[in-house]
Amino acid sequence: MQNLPKIDFLKDLEKLGFEILSFEEFFKNIDLNTHFMTKPHKINFYNILYFNKTQDKHFVDFVEYKIKNNQLIFISKEQVHAFSKNIKHKGFIILFTEEFLKRNFITKEKSIFNICLKPIILEDLNSEFETIFKQLYSEYKKEKSLYKEKILAILLNYLILKYENSLQDKTINQKHKLIFEEFKELIYKNYFENKNVSFYAKYLKISSKHLNTITKEFVKLTAKQLIDSYLILEAKRQLACTNKPIKEIAFNLGFYETTNFIKYFKKHTNISPSKFKQNFTI
Repeated sequence: MQNLPKIDFLKDLEKLGFEILSFEEFFKNIDLNTHFMTKPHKINFYNILYFNKTQDKHFVDFVEYKIKNNQLIFISKEQVHAFSKNIKHKGFIILFTEEFLKRNFITKEKSIFNICLKPIILEDLNSEFETIFKQLYSEYKKEKSLYKEKILAILLNYLILKYENSLQDKTINQKHKLIFEEFKELIYKNYFENKNVSFYAKYLKISSKHLNTITKEFVKLTAKQLIDSYLILEAKRQLACTNKPIKEIAFNLGFYETTNFIKYFKKHTNISPSKFKQNFTI
């Protein structure tokens, strides 16, 4: 019995840390009955999927999402995802590494990189997005290009900024948005040690009540529910994607008594950690 595969960036492309392919190219040499791409797998790089024409589903972090035409999905590193076996996608997939971002000074201080729970899905894209993908694809395919990486980085950053701009709601309180994004980042860095709302509220220099109000504004969850949701998600990832025993996973997540972790997990998922692990092994 094996855990879910963890996929690294291709060694041949690691130096550049960037790749863009059409879906036709991506699946050309894959046997969909046996290949891991149609099974849940964890990635250690970033994906941007642009679906130009499709009517299918995509699996991200143990949830199945319906995919429609002109839709874009951003999948962050460490997320678990899988393609449908009935693949009839038209569009592009971009893959890039953390090193590519750092080397080209593409800041991660954007909500697109700060995924705490659900993947970011953008629907009904206009033709501008398709144009950017085609430009990226054309530039990537050039064999001789003196400034290839710089041009790819500029186009990728432009795509991210357009994406980010499309997510903005002018009615949103921008101050609240900044606090919410910082709260998510704090959860990501501290969830295993600090599970109390008061810790995060104190760090953000606001009251727990105010933090609850802000969190509900963006995800319709209390601050505690958001912390619990991320903790459960990380527990699922470790259960499904590692060979670690449940006792070790519990300890990694800040539960010094394994029985407390089992009760906590079952309370939020209605299934035991061992049963969940069994369901997501191959």
